[in-house]
Amino acid sequence: MNKTTKTFTYIIGIVMTVAMVGSLILPMISSQVGLGDSYIETPQPTPFPEPTMPPPPDTAAIDFENRYLHRSGLFTIGAPTGWQPATDSNTVDELRAGLNNIEAQSVVELRISKNFAGVADADSLSAFIDDAWLGHTWSGYSGWDETGRKIVGDEVVQIDFNLRRGRSNLIARQESWIEAGDIYSARVVTAENASQALKFLLGGLASSVERVSEYADPPYDWDAYFDNLDKHMVRFPSSWEVADAAPGLPATIKGDSVVLVISTLDVALASEDEAVDWAENWRAGVKAGGAEAVDVAGAAGYKVSYRLSTLDGAVASGMMIMLHGTDNRLHVANIRMPDLDEDLLDADPAEYPWLAVVDSFRLLPNLEVSLQ
Repeated sequence: MNKTTKTFTYIIGIVMTVAMVGSLILPMISSQVGLGDSYIETPQPTPFPEPTMPPPPDTAAIDFENRYLHRSGLFTIGAPTGWQPATDSNTVDELRAGLNNIEAQSVVELRISKNFAGVADADSLSAFIDDAWLGHTWSGYSGWDETGRKIVGDEVVQIDFNLRRGRSNLIARQESWIEAGDIYSARVVTAENASQALKFLLGGLASSVERVSEYADPPYDWDAYFDNLDKHMVRFPSSWEVADAAPGLPATIKGDSVVLVISTLDVALASEDEAVDWAENWRAGVKAGGAEAVDVAGAAGYKVSYRLSTLDGAVASGMMIMLHGTDNRLHVANIRMPDLDEDLLDADPAEYPWLAVVDSFRLLPNLEVSLQ
């Protein structure tokens, strides 16, 4: 190879090397021209997904035919189709029942409050339902705002709300009124796209409330046992417990050392003497004391006091109330206290306040209940 050819070969090699290096470096330089120190792209935060609102409930598929009995036994409400019992409570001054529909993000609620403030009309009721009252009732939500308030028909205080629970936005409406001296508040919560369903649900709830009229001026903070088959009810302090019960079978309730048994038998009694005889044959060791005829909320029957002696010499005192039902059966509430020797028919009720439990026994043949 002569000198000229060798020189030419070197030149071609250098040119090709420069071209190859340039093809790699130039794109990198050109992509960063004009970016200065900010050529690195700033990461963008991942957006949170917006909460999905359920479709509004189909009101054509909702009725209020199922009846829900509050734990106090003092009232029932119509349970909208698809809503299930969720929370209820009873204190000295308020009864509260709540049902929810998780899929629809909806709650219906009724409160009956003692009117200790002496509220007499819609204007004073509106003043009574202030921010403090509302804040207490909305404590389960992360935020709430009142968006409107008016008095409807000179009797009902209607209040609208926006609510927040987590990242969900909800709406609500409450209607409050005075009835039989108590304060009633019906409330419905729905997703924010279900305003028409909200109005439908509120109207159905408010119109479905029914008090159990057989109880006049009862303690609010007592629970109730209702046999939906035999149709009898008894109320007792909420600290007591139902130990054993089933529809149509005897129920045992215990509390404060007292035992209460509710039962139904195929027996008919025609006189106080027959009531005494039946009580003494109820079990061995029973000696009846006094007896008297009674009429309890339209059901006729008898009260019998007794003493129960056991084989080991212990004594208990008790009281039975026996009522004839429209089913031609005898409904019996039998309460007894161990280690007591007293004729309870003549006893001072203030000394034995648990006697008020047996006095709360009622036959309710027309009470229809689907949910308890």
